[in-house]
Amino acid sequence: MIVITRNGETVVLTGWREWLVRIVIFLAAILLLGVVVFLFFGLAVTVGAMALILIPAVIIVGLIGSLFGRRP
Repeated sequence: MIVITRNGETVVLTGWREWLVRIVIFLAAILLLGVVVFLFFGLAVTVGAMALILIPAVIIVGLIGSLFGRRP
């Protein structure tokens, strides 16, 4: 039984209407969870790709800098 109170009026959902509302809420929650997982997966892939490019670049720049740097 789902009880909704709005503006002082109470609506009680039972039977097939209750099942329908529960299914819609469940599907909306699953969809929202899927969107959040998709966004976090995209963020992880982006950060990983940046790390794969930036870490070797920093190492190469450091090696070149040590080759051309002054020695005391």
